[in-house]
Amino acid sequence: MKNSRSAEWVRWGTLLALGLTGCNRAAPVREAPKAQALCFAERPARMHALAPEQWRAEPLFQLLLSGYDARTGQAATPHTDCMGTPVLWEDPAPGECVEASAASTPLPVRPLTPADLVVSEVRPDLQLVWAVVRHFSDGDGMGPVALVESTPRGLAVRALGVLRSRTRNAKLRLERVGGADLLVAEGERCSGPNAASCQRAVRMVFQRGNRFINESVLNAQGACASPGVFQLNRTASRTLPSRWLRRYDYTAALSFGTDGIRVQEQMFVNDLDPRQPTMPARQFRKAQIERRVQVSSGRLVVDDTSLWGRLLEEGATESGQ
Repeated sequence: MKNSRSAEWVRWGTLLALGLTGCNRAAPVREAPKAQALCFAERPARMHALAPEQWRAEPLFQLLLSGYDARTGQAATPHTDCMGTPVLWEDPAPGECVEASAASTPLPVRPLTPADLVVSEVRPDLQLVWAVVRHFSDGDGMGPVALVESTPRGLAVRALGVLRSRTRNAKLRLERVGGADLLVAEGERCSGPNAASCQRAVRMVFQRGNRFINESVLNAQGACASPGVFQLNRTASRTLPSRWLRRYDYTAALSFGTDGIRVQEQMFVNDLDPRQPTMPARQFRKAQIERRVQVSSGRLVVDDTSLWGRLLEEGATESGQ
């Protein structure tokens, strides 16, 4: 009887020790589930998650556009994105920043080609994708823009919006500034023989949650300072009473940091005699400044006005407009 009780106590002691050991064992940590995709397209079974061919134009057009016909390259009009939302660029309110040149007009809708797709890598399984469904006479393009993730099952749209920007040599990237996420689209438009003269510009669009939203840049007083577009080079000219030509050349460079955006600007104003084209220009004015753009209360705020607006005189005509 005594041996039986001893065995029983040993058994209970062993179970208790195992129980205490189990309590001390760390519980498995699980990753928080990702937000549900706005749109999703399953990948063919034979294709792996990092296959380059999944980023081709046809599957991406099908992912982002409702009613896209791969046989004809046509997207149903009026254009809607994969969530059924109309693809429209919101104009600024009356009296606010002017978005586009008055001479800018939409070109006829045509079938989509791979040239109408811009894909920029964030990381191997995450890409920024812009499907340009409308083109404009000023070199702009417009269409749905998305942050697309390659998952084990297929392509998932994590953020979605509409982008209007320059289409030639276009590049997209994400920047983190002042706690806000910005989609930065850089591109150019060219004019003249063999597109010899090109103007490059950068557009910034906020990523708010799962949406890309176009907003203007404000000044320190909270009024609209400019659209969310920064020109990197501009040229203008005007004829003086003396028949000389005054030329305005402007350049800018942007650098992004966690605390804000630096805009370094430089402008030369030179006078030329059209009757003596080989003679060197006479410098009329030269200036350079650095402006700061910061995120305040979730909005882009600039601390000063651009040199272009300060030094460009009445009557000057900008090239490429």
